[in-house]
Amino acid sequence: MFITRATRHDLSDLEEFFANEKWDDPVLDQGIAFIARDGAIIGNVRLIEVEPQTVVVEDVLVREDRRGNGLGANIMQAAMNGKGGKLYLCSHPERMRFYSDLGFQEVSFGDLPATVQTFFQDRGDSPDKLPPDHVHHFLTAR
Repeated sequence: MFITRATRHDLSDLEEFFANEKWDDPVLDQGIAFIARDGAIIGNVRLIEVEPQTVVVEDVLVREDRRGNGLGANIMQAAMNGKGGKLYLCSHPERMRFYSDLGFQEVSFGDLPATVQTFFQDRGDSPDKLPPDHVHHFLTAR
């Protein structure tokens, strides 16, 4: 298994990975993807710079049968080490500890930079775009 930056040659494999994991609407045309491979792609993290030194973390995903052994943390660390800037992400409640262990801290949506707010609004992840029973937490690191 190895972790590397994805290239344009990985696009079809990324599409297949997300389809197999039933991941809706991955970002495939922006930023830099870091992927874990064991033959096929088994994990992904994408970093999207929305303004200089302001980076959104998107599409953090590990293949279902490879979860729980630290692979997600390894990919996140590789991505975080591979790109500078302040990081922002959107998380479901059950993933908060994972991100906290990586140094992320919760921040209110209103305290996010305007470019980050716009990114999450455009993706449908902002509080005003969610059904009442769906909760997102916003986090930052560095």
